Amino acid sequence: MKIWGKRTEAALGERGVARAALAGASREELLKEALKALGKEGNADRIGVWLEARPGLNLQKEAPGGFQGLVWDRENGEMPAEWASLSVEPPLPEESLFAGKSVEQDLEAVPGQPMIGPLVELRRATWIPIESKGQLKGVILVGTRGKQPLMPLEQMQSIAAELALAIGLEEEQSLARIRNADLDAARNILAAGSSKIPAGLMLAKLADSCTDKGMREQGVGAAFAMIGALVEQAGQSGKKAEIEFHWRSGDESWTRAVESEPLAGIWRRALESRQVTGGEPNVSAAKESVARIVAYPLEEDGQLLGTLVAGLPRGAISLATLERLELRAALAAAELGRRKRNEEETREAEWRRALLDSSDEALILLDAAGRRVASSRGARELTGQASSGEGKRPASLRARERFSDLFHMRDRERIQAWLRETLDRRLGLRAAGEDSPQAELDNGIGVRLRIAGPASGRGLTILLEPLAAHEAARQAERAETELQSVLEWMEEGVVLFDAHENVRAMNTRFEQIVGLGPAESGKIKSLEGLIERLAEAAAAPERFAEQWRELARGMDGGVREELQMARPAPRILERASRPVLDAGGRRLGRVEIYRDLTALRVFQSKLLQTEKLAALGQMVSGVAHELSNPLTSILGYAQRLLSRQQGTGRTEEARQILQEAERASSILRQLLLNARETLPERRAVSLNQIVLQTMELQRFSLEAEKIRVEADLDPALPAVHGDPGQLQQVLMNLVGNSRQAIEQQGRGGTIRVRTKRIGEQRMLLEVQDDGPGVPPAILARIFDPFFTTKPAGVGTGLGLAIVLSVVREHGGQVRVLNPPEGGAVFQIELPAAAGRLPEETGTAAQKDRKGTMLATVRRKEREDRLAVRAASGKGSRVLVVEDEPTVARLIADVLEDEGFHVDVLLDGREALNRAGRETYDLVICDMKMPGLDGQHFYNSLVRAGNPLRERFLFVTGDIIGAQTREFLERNQLPHVAKPFRVEELTAKVYRVLESKVQREAPMPVEARKKAARNG
Repeated sequence: MKIWGKRTEAALGERGVARAALAGASREELLKEALKALGKEGNADRIGVWLEARPGLNLQKEAPGGFQGLVWDRENGEMPAEWASLSVEPPLPEESLFAGKSVEQDLEAVPGQPMIGPLVELRRATWIPIESKGQLKGVILVGTRGKQPLMPLEQMQSIAAELALAIGLEEEQSLARIRNADLDAARNILAAGSSKIPAGLMLAKLADSCTDKGMREQGVGAAFAMIGALVEQAGQSGKKAEIEFHWRSGDESWTRAVESEPLAGIWRRALESRQVTGGEPNVSAAKESVARIVAYPLEEDGQLLGTLVAGLPRGAISLATLERLELRAALAAAELGRRKRNEEETREAEWRRALLDSSDEALILLDAAGRRVASSRGARELTGQASSGEGKRPASLRARERFSDLFHMRDRERIQAWLRETLDRRLGLRAAGEDSPQAELDNGIGVRLRIAGPASGRGLTILLEPLAAHEAARQAERAETELQSVLEWMEEGVVLFDAHENVRAMNTRFEQIVGLGPAESGKIKSLEGLIERLAEAAAAPERFAEQWRELARGMDGGVREELQMARPAPRILERASRPVLDAGGRRLGRVEIYRDLTALRVFQSKLLQTEKLAALGQMVSGVAHELSNPLTSILGYAQRLLSRQQGTGRTEEARQILQEAERASSILRQLLLNARETLPERRAVSLNQIVLQTMELQRFSLEAEKIRVEADLDPALPAVHGDPGQLQQVLMNLVGNSRQAIEQQGRGGTIRVRTKRIGEQRMLLEVQDDGPGVPPAILARIFDPFFTTKPAGVGTGLGLAIVLSVVREHGGQVRVLNPPEGGAVFQIELPAAAGRLPEETGTAAQKDRKGTMLATVRRKEREDRLAVRAASGKGSRVLVVEDEPTVARLIADVLEDEGFHVDVLLDGREALNRAGRETYDLVICDMKMPGLDGQHFYNSLVRAGNPLRERFLFVTGDIIGAQTREFLERNQLPHVAKPFRVEELTAKVYRVLESKVQREAPMPVEARKKAARNG
């Protein structure tokens, strides 16, 4: 076979069709290559190549017993699909079919001759057979419509020979693959016996190998295959054998049908006769898929184990197929035998394990060599092996070790000799000796050895009977071990006293809580010893000792109390004590349980402080909001008073009132900003401006403490991108820390605040004081939440933690330095805001011209804007809705000075009715009012479709509130915040009216041109 294969490959090596075959081409590709080679000459009008049909051919639907192929026509290209099938029967020439000869036909010379499809319209045709090993494997047709000569016959026969060689090579390779698959199946089954591969997995693979499932066309070719195991029926002789088909492959409809009659009779006959049985499926199912069913009985050592049933299609019925199925039946029988032996061994091992594990007796199973095979639960406990790693396996006691190794060194040789004599006596090689020797186990327990019976094979079962004294000691030791394990498992400290106040046990957690070392705790045997050792560590030693003694003398029920410990660290302990009673109610002792409450008390204290701060913040916010109304009136009327006295020369008093009112307004707004939790606002912020505002807020308190503030601010400092309120809070916390540090010295001091630029995109804010500085021991902890070195009630421990959190949110860093000259330096590094204003370029003359033009444009815009304002304000009607009479009157006075007609209402519901009846050009409304507030007033106008909803101005003292801000931003409503200046109010009023004029009036020509130029 191998030599023929090499010759075949050599013969194919230089040909076109052959090269395709050696390259692993499919049959369809071989046919196309043959058509290509035959059509090179250009003389043929039609060429057809057909090969013997086989399963898996990638062409049209196959016809059993015929040929499958391809047909090419010069004029028509692709031919009818039915021409791809060619029946092996006349009118094909018999010489080509049976004699293997090429035949040339003149189709017009024999009128009335039967004509097959591929010969239609042809005048001349040549048939060339394709033979391999004396068998017809295919046929080639070359035909013309005229009388032109065809290609030489030798060339056509050469291509036919190439196809024949390719088919032979394909069959040889297929046969080799099939034999290799069978060898692999046998090899896997034989190897599975010495491995841990489950028998069921191998049987499933065997079933798949009978079909082509997962075998890449190397299977036997059965339509379906089933392997069933015989079900044991204890005590039910005379009944039919029952089979459970666990392993199936192929057509599921057939595998279900074979389990019931009449098809089940085929494999039942095979089981009864123990011979291979076959039969045709006389059922209404499609017989094209299964032509015959074959059943093989599966036996091993004369014992019937099951059956293999396979369904073969008509094309797969052959002696070779039956031989391959017989091989798989033998392999399946071997696997079923291994499966049955494994199940029997498992059942025996489980039975033996259950028997040993349920026995409290100390039973040990030995093999014929005297080695331990298994042990009962009682034996593992008695020998001390239950807690070892080996003892975790059921019925295992360091299996396969010598039995004598369980005993004390002095008894091992004697026990080994006794065991040897006992085993020999069972074989009849030695006379009877000592029956029940006594010995001491390696753990010190004395036992008596008795023979309980034979074990599997020629082994023994030995019973160990513990002596009474050793058993009692063993039980006591085990109880003590269990008690200590339970105490160590607990997270609380535990001390157990007996009836005489002696310490019976204490756990490691108690030693940690009170600061006892392992060596010290071993020396303490009584309550007095504990008091003597721990009293000095208590906050009140005498009270501590007396309280403990009273607890021991007079305790009838449970007691719970707290203890103050001063050493090794300040701690608050909770002690719970209860008596320990026996079943008769007699007092055996007592147990004390200790919990460390230090962390819990600290947390509760910090939580209370946080709640106080939250309440203080709410109170400050409420007070600041209430002050905003009178401050608004003071600020507004001070401005009006100052404007009226400009010409009299007596304006200094009015200016002082205005300045102090503005200062109070600034402080009020900062209080509102710091007292509320608001969403962070990210915008370009001037760091220098934040420093100046913060210093103004802190000026009074710093001057009262005789603390001087020095500011060194970089005038060219770029802006930072951040939340101004949060950054101001950072600076206030740092200045506050410096102030408290200087106060500890009691002699005043200096705080220096500096800003400067470091690098292209980084800025530095530095706060330095000349206080005592930060001790190096706590330098790493000063930013921890709730950590403070201030006395109780002075600090919260949150200031620097907030500083660190805010700076990190802004992408910055915080550093702390202790300079050599003393004090502390806190450095905050922040990134610059992205984007910068473009710098002006050009000559001085160009800049002057540009400035002159810009001033002219701005002056013209200002004049236009004032004209629009005058036109929009003169005679306009304004409705003022404000519950504070002084604020309402101020707004009315300011607007009346501007030429407006103003109506003032103090109630929101009355104002809503007025707005529905009369016409107004503008509504100015307070945000928070009793009854109907500003938001509901505006929403009512929106629902009613009142045009005033588009000419609305809010006055509010709560613009930083999250709900208020969200409402204003969602509806895009203008607002002015209390306390406000007169010009702030008038600017917002004119801006609202200007937008009204722009919406209602057409845009002038010049304005439209200007708008077009600008955008």
